[in-house]
Amino acid sequence: MTPRPFRPIVPWLLAAPAVVLLLGFFLGPVLLLFRVSVYESGSGTGFYRPGTWSLQAYAGLIEDGYGRGVLAFTVFLGVAVATLSVLVGYPLALFIHTLRPLAKRLALAAVILPKLANVFVVLYGVSLLLGNSGPLNQGLLWLGLTREPILLSHSLAGVLIAETYLIMPYAVLILVPAFDRIDPILLAAARGLGAGSWTTFRRVTLPLSLPGVAVAGQLCLIWALGAFVGPLLLGGPEQTTLAVLVPRYGLEYGDWPTAAVTSVLSLLTIAVCVTAFAWPARRLGRLGQTR
Repeated sequence: MTPRPFRPIVPWLLAAPAVVLLLGFFLGPVLLLFRVSVYESGSGTGFYRPGTWSLQAYAGLIEDGYGRGVLAFTVFLGVAVATLSVLVGYPLALFIHTLRPLAKRLALAAVILPKLANVFVVLYGVSLLLGNSGPLNQGLLWLGLTREPILLSHSLAGVLIAETYLIMPYAVLILVPAFDRIDPILLAAARGLGAGSWTTFRRVTLPLSLPGVAVAGQLCLIWALGAFVGPLLLGGPEQTTLAVLVPRYGLEYGDWPTAAVTSVLSLLTIAVCVTAFAWPARRLGRLGQTR
């Protein structure tokens, strides 16, 4: 009789806590969120009407021009912040990559230092910096570059600056290892063949770093599509995102079905945008691997 092959259960046991955590604290709340989104609104008699099934909250939010405007701005802000984060973080990561080990560790620590502080405190400082009487506007006035303070706070500019400031470190943390993985022999060979610094960067460094750019862009897009604190503290009424609408409907208006619909719409927006970005991300990754 042939003995039955031994099936190790240790990997399954090790993975069990994470699986339980995901199922219990992610999938469970998501399913509950969908259920709340199809309740009828309480209309002043409660958060919702238990036992009811209705798509009224979905229709109300989608047919409302304000809701569609918030959705469009959320997508615009996500794409803009992700693009800015990668564009600003790329040269910084390249600079950190060229530093000596100790200086590189200190530079990376400086990049992630704001992430260790409370995000509300950090953005309150940014708000003071960008305010009409803040040092930035005062410096522009002193230099004579403007005759009156520029509206940087409670505007689109303030939201872009704040969210890029919050998300850009993630791009740097991904791009620095991407630069480190480039074989120095390739750079030396390019220079040995007579290529200058710009040509070496354009023909070797940039193509080989594209897979890292794709990953950084995708991660920044996910974070930017869920932007909440920046639009809340440094944006105006026209800079409202889906994430800002959720507590507004749920806590201020007591309309849980609409708040749940807004959350579902936010999750679907992230899923659609990340899926749409997957194709150009794969193209970037393959372009870098074929070089």
